[in-house]
Amino acid sequence: MNSDPVDIDNPKRVHSRLVIFIGCIFLMLMGRFFYVQILHGKDFQKKARASLVGSERIPASRGMIRDTRGKLVASNEPYYRIELKPDRLQGNKGKEVIGLLASLLHLREDERADLEARVISAKEKKGVVAPVVLSRDLVDGFCPDDPHVPLESVPTGPQKYFHCALCGNEFLPAESDEISCECKRKERVTMAEGKHFAECCGRIYVNAPVCPNDGHLLDTATRNLRCPVDGEFYTDEVAMLKAHAHRLPGVSIKTSLRRHYTFPFLAAHTLGYMNRVTAEEYRAEQGVYGLSDLVGRRGLERALESRLRGTSGKLRFLRESSESASFISNEVSYTKPVSGENLKLTLDVRMQREVEKAFRYYESGAAVVIHPKTGAILAIYSKPGFDSNVWSGRLTTDEWERTKKNPYSPMIHKARTAYHPVSVYKIVTAAAGLDLGLVTEESSMYCQGHYDFAKRRFHCHNRSGHGTVTLKDALKHSCDVYFYKLGEMIGMDRLADYGRRFGFGESTGIEITDQSGIVPTKKYHATKTKVGWQPGFTLSTAIGQGALTATPLQIARAFAATINGGNLLRLHLVDEYANPDSDHVERHGTQVSANLNLSEEHLGMIREGLLAVVNEPDGTAADSRLDNIVVGGKTGTAESAEWRAGASAKLGAWLREDHAWFAAYAPADDPQVVVVVFVEHGGSGSKRAAPIAVNIIRAWMSLGIYQAASDAREGYTR
Repeated sequence: MNSDPVDIDNPKRVHSRLVIFIGCIFLMLMGRFFYVQILHGKDFQKKARASLVGSERIPASRGMIRDTRGKLVASNEPYYRIELKPDRLQGNKGKEVIGLLASLLHLREDERADLEARVISAKEKKGVVAPVVLSRDLVDGFCPDDPHVPLESVPTGPQKYFHCALCGNEFLPAESDEISCECKRKERVTMAEGKHFAECCGRIYVNAPVCPNDGHLLDTATRNLRCPVDGEFYTDEVAMLKAHAHRLPGVSIKTSLRRHYTFPFLAAHTLGYMNRVTAEEYRAEQGVYGLSDLVGRRGLERALESRLRGTSGKLRFLRESSESASFISNEVSYTKPVSGENLKLTLDVRMQREVEKAFRYYESGAAVVIHPKTGAILAIYSKPGFDSNVWSGRLTTDEWERTKKNPYSPMIHKARTAYHPVSVYKIVTAAAGLDLGLVTEESSMYCQGHYDFAKRRFHCHNRSGHGTVTLKDALKHSCDVYFYKLGEMIGMDRLADYGRRFGFGESTGIEITDQSGIVPTKKYHATKTKVGWQPGFTLSTAIGQGALTATPLQIARAFAATINGGNLLRLHLVDEYANPDSDHVERHGTQVSANLNLSEEHLGMIREGLLAVVNEPDGTAADSRLDNIVVGGKTGTAESAEWRAGASAKLGAWLREDHAWFAAYAPADDPQVVVVVFVEHGGSGSKRAAPIAVNIIRAWMSLGIYQAASDAREGYTR
């Protein structure tokens, strides 16, 4: 059967096919347009805007901290860091950039590997990718350890040195096997046979470019700047990186503010330090912190973080359509950062220095100096201390290890830590006995050197006994037997009630918060201890031992209430908060938390005993009597022998000593200062703690803080 051939030359047929083809394409485009514009228009609009609109968080300036005389103790200093943008470090280009960066900054191999791994990890994340921050600061034109001192050019020319990319150590070149040591009057040090290195003046010299530690081949480098403070050589890394910026796409230098402490060791525990915000903190307070922000740790920096940090600002801008997209073409919006509040403290740096000086012969302890009528803290000191600047983001592994291994616990703020207060607590037992009518000024008890109670013998510190003693005598001699008997009459729970009246068992209200300590009761012993309640515990508590614990701050507060008429004050470190963006100033002022509710007559009897401690020849602190001012006080010695495995002979001897206490006030008729000294494993309170307190009072007078008045009391001469 024949069929007609296809007429391919038929123009109508060709035209219809072309129309159908074009129509299909048009329908496909319309479908895609519908998908993009209608179904997912908002999504693509966001992505387009995200690629054109950038934002930058502007950190707020942290509040400054000054002492009571306006001396700056904590400020902000600029520092430089490197940020890498993972989305611009693709493939081999990224490796080249990181390699150049490692070469310029002499990064260790593990630092370089870590940087590469973090960039790769960041690129694999979905959504907005945060910059990768190089975990080290850059050197600019100032000394790293003293940012206010500019680096100087080296007159003799750049210093050559070797760098090991494996261990990160640096070595100086030696021209021969002998080195002239400048610190040893140019003594000649010869390299040992078969060795190519030698140590001299804390530096290691090599005569071959091979690392003495691991045999790795050393890199050669030079430095052309020197710090006049420590004599070390440096390179201006900021200037160097800016000069190579065209070879480092995706790498930017960011300027931030870092905390600087003018007196890093002097008040480290009280001021605290700063370090980087954790992931948990970042997530918990969305929008408050940036990923690389610093947050307060310990002390006032932590306690007042919300007031010191301020509120960050934000800059939103349109980017240029160029590939680099690295500069602003048109500002969109700007939110100004709000600076943190500035603090003026009650602390006096001069007093801090004097307290530090008074502790120079002791390994560990604390001291508190307060005004007894306002609760203002003039000095608060804990030994040993630490360098706040080192701990503020610049802590090295070596420094951490040294701190961790220090047997004297430098990170513990001992002024806010609770210990057994021993005899300084006897003012509470005396107050309870007087207020309950169990003793009077004239009544007496007999001390034969011990007291037998419940088949147990409780010894007095004077084993031969004090004989017949009144309340004043008992305080003056610190007679334990008197207070054993008085404690038995008072009873555990009533004694605890009076302890809480004096502020024990609770915080003093200080901004950095202190430990509450323990004021034991019958219930406490029955529920919190393994041995349960035993009547003899009352006797131990009456002389400040047993389960009872208190902080030096609490002791200072209790003594202030004893001499100021019975007002239990809230202790405070901050005198005023000032808003730097306005004239608003918030002043702290005196705050009375409670009253002892004791008669002035009974408080006066206790003060007479405290004056006798220092000013009568047979008082426990008679050797600390001053001729130009009348001081009252109370000594305390706590049995606290410890044993630690592996302790050296020196440490073991220290651990076997008692804790030493002394609480003092002056002058007698117009008290203006309370000083509490605690010497950890210091020995006798009268022989160790009391002289420290007296030296602090002398310094307080010489600095002009003391307002002289006639303070002689009948019966006491200067």
